[in-house]
Amino acid sequence: MRILIPTILAVLAIVCVSPAALASTSVPFDGSASGTFAATSATTVALAGTGHYEHLGATIFTGTSTTTGGAACGGFTAMEKDTYTAGVFHVSGTFTVTGGTGRFADASGSGAISATATFQSGSAGTFSGSTAGTISY
Repeated sequence: MRILIPTILAVLAIVCVSPAALASTSVPFDGSASGTFAATSATTVALAGTGHYEHLGATIFTGTSTTTGGAACGGFTAMEKDTYTAGVFHVSGTFTVTGGTGRFADASGSGAISATATFQSGSAGTFSGSTAGTISY
């Protein structure tokens, strides 16, 4: 009987604590990245680059970014109607984490993005920026 009671208490402790131990925890997902972009349509760009993010470390990535709201690009028009469009833009927005692979299979999260994009041609260039947000996994 002396062995049975501690065993029962140990099993109960494991059963009661397990859901809390297995619950996901929200952690910071802050970092920075740089790379290249190329426009694939009027509202979509393909991205590729490297970065460093909390809870991931050194990172390589590829992806697509889509403009879903209003966007404006400034420019200048000379009196003779020639135009010049600035080649450097500041971009800000939000991101949403909707899963992944391995330990991030059920990940969720969100945050803010701030970046500078420099066009090196009419539809491609480089970027650098940072994110601040959270991720749960």
